[in-house]
Amino acid sequence: MDVESLETRSGWRIRHRARTGSTNDDARDAALGPRSVVVADAQTAGRGREGRVFASPPGGLYASLLLDAPEQDVPAGVVALVALAAAEAIDAVVAGEATCIKWPNDLWRGPRKVGGILLERRGDGRVIAGIGINVGTVPEDLPPELRPHVGALGDGPDAPPTRDALLLALLAAVDRRQAERARDGSVARIETAWRARLALLGEPVTYTHAGRAHEGVLEDVSLERGLLLRDPVSGPVWRPGAHVQDLRPVGRRI
Repeated sequence: MDVESLETRSGWRIRHRARTGSTNDDARDAALGPRSVVVADAQTAGRGREGRVFASPPGGLYASLLLDAPEQDVPAGVVALVALAAAEAIDAVVAGEATCIKWPNDLWRGPRKVGGILLERRGDGRVIAGIGINVGTVPEDLPPELRPHVGALGDGPDAPPTRDALLLALLAAVDRRQAERARDGSVARIETAWRARLALLGEPVTYTHAGRAHEGVLEDVSLERGLLLRDPVSGPVWRPGAHVQDLRPVGRRI
């Protein structure tokens, strides 16, 4: 990774690790200023939402961005902004179909997950946006039931992008969307673009709410109201996003 060139071209301060436990932990503990990002070639303790393991072998992009965000945007607005920027960055360096966002924090190419986002807080109030993307290949040590549903940017006929190119596109997309947020004074325009990329709208899904498993159809998603899920018995019901877990297509584990 050409850190000097990336810093010059992006305007971000980049801390590169060959291997680390978690870039989110590094971003939380290090003395970092605004527009800083920690990047690792591999993670030994990468994690996703609810403490799930995020396989992070060499070859992927594992980056944790330190962001300033209005309190009212955390977490939903920031997740939407970062997920949208990550999807736009992938599309800027990979040809083919558009990258989709599976609520709340997964990045999909076609029906396969190629990346994920984990949002955490630092003690100083800044937001850490951890992003992991499978660039060249799918991690080899995935459980067999998950492998058919996980992909990488190198799955198509073309060579995968370099991690440098993907990181540069990601930082530029985050800058662009943050500037838009500052100009608009709200995430309304970001929400519109984010929603246009959402996967599973109108499709049967399973999810957990109040400790119980449910099936229904995902009718709509709103940063403010949550998820509109049509239950076979009770009909359409808005569920607060914080109360919905494990949303996935019927019959899938991811």
